[in-house]
Amino acid sequence: MSITPTREKIIRIGHRGDGETAAGVYIPFTVPGDVVAVEIEGDRGRLVEVLSPGPTRARPPCGHFGTCGGCALQQMNATSYAEWKHDQVVNALSQRGIEGVNIAPMLSFPSRSRRRAVLTARMVNGAVMIGFQERGSHFIVDLEECHTLNPALFSLLAPLRQLLVEILPEQVRTEIDVTLTDTGIDMTVGLPRVTMDTDLRQRLAGFATTLGLARFTVNGELIAQDHPPLIRWAGVGVTPPPGGFLQAVPQAEQAMQDLVISGIGKAKRVADLFSGIGTFTFALARTSSVAAFDSEADSIAALSAALRGAQGLKPVTAERRDLYRRPLLAHELNDFDAVVIDPPRAGAKAQSDQLAASTVKRVIAVSCNPGTFARDARILIDGGYKISRITPIDQFLWSPHIELVANFERS
Repeated sequence: MSITPTREKIIRIGHRGDGETAAGVYIPFTVPGDVVAVEIEGDRGRLVEVLSPGPTRARPPCGHFGTCGGCALQQMNATSYAEWKHDQVVNALSQRGIEGVNIAPMLSFPSRSRRRAVLTARMVNGAVMIGFQERGSHFIVDLEECHTLNPALFSLLAPLRQLLVEILPEQVRTEIDVTLTDTGIDMTVGLPRVTMDTDLRQRLAGFATTLGLARFTVNGELIAQDHPPLIRWAGVGVTPPPGGFLQAVPQAEQAMQDLVISGIGKAKRVADLFSGIGTFTFALARTSSVAAFDSEADSIAALSAALRGAQGLKPVTAERRDLYRRPLLAHELNDFDAVVIDPPRAGAKAQSDQLAASTVKRVIAVSCNPGTFARDARILIDGGYKISRITPIDQFLWSPHIELVANFERS
């Protein structure tokens, strides 16, 4: 049954980046002041036409915008986009009763600077589609351009199509994790319903050689490694596990490292919680002894392996520990002058409870979710901490996501 379009006006942008009407209907790819024709189902609307553009509307740079789910906010001009992201931090804090905080201007980074992405591919009628999924759908946008990916990663799409068209069964989907490291491209591919025999392994190895990949992993099996894929921090080369977590934009990562180092001051002993493979560990270890903790065995193994060849750093320990089930307790935290905490999107309530009960003088919190950050910040404030500064970081350009680094000090 077709839905008759209605005329609506957009009054604000919601926290997920969708325009919102006065009646609470969310319509993607719109801006405040837009008068639009939309097809409405429940509290969601599908944009049919912009009848009259709002004052902050801009021309999206990418031809896939409006279909591809990779970006949500290319339709906003730069000023209103930055203000909206800033307001997401303010609103999240306000909901927890946190007001009057010093929020620095948002740090932004160039387009086409993303060094890591997870792409989806699918065989459809004998052709391979590869790209990101459509908004709210499992359909794949077959990318012809991308304004977020580093060009070195985007250039992989054509050879990947040529490879997969000979391998993927009809209608089978696969995920491709690509990372541009300091020593080359690291690629991880899953091939469901594909039998890995000698001929296929040789073909895949040839593909890796032709593209000059640093490392190529398929279905968890190392197919080829010309040289280790390395990320260098503080002069130390770290090899991430295949598909392992890494900050998406190197310039954003550097900015976060600088803010963290500035935040710890002259701390001699630092705990690095949710350390991953050492995004902050090695930078911290230039001036402080560091105890790194993370739940992922592969991440701690990568960090530990890099330490074996490291020189010129203060002492570093690395321990696998589930900080959700077994957070560092207050009496353990009291051994440190400062704590750096960088949890996943869910935040770190249990660990924040222990920090609030500790005597640690400085806490530097890195977050990719203002909502869970505000919840955990409330716990720290109630435990006697004061936020001295928050710096928003726009690592995921044109997405509704916003990251931040916050400094907490004991009152």
